[in-house]
Amino acid sequence: MDKAKMLKLMRYWLFGTFILIFAAATIYTGGALGVGLAILKTFNYWLVMFIAAALCVASFYLYKWWINKK
Repeated sequence: MDKAKMLKLMRYWLFGTFILIFAAATIYTGGALGVGLAILKTFNYWLVMFIAAALCVASFYLYKWWINKK
């Protein structure tokens, strides 16, 4: 498998992972805890989403560096 195809696949999986984290956190905090959509107005929720997005982006660039190192 060539490097470009591997990077596209990794980007696809990391985006999917972030979307799953976003959906699961929203449904759990909004539904199970009874907060509803008010959770979207809190700073801590968006801080956690930003950290999750930053980790996904950082892992992509780490993977890109690792692939190019090989």
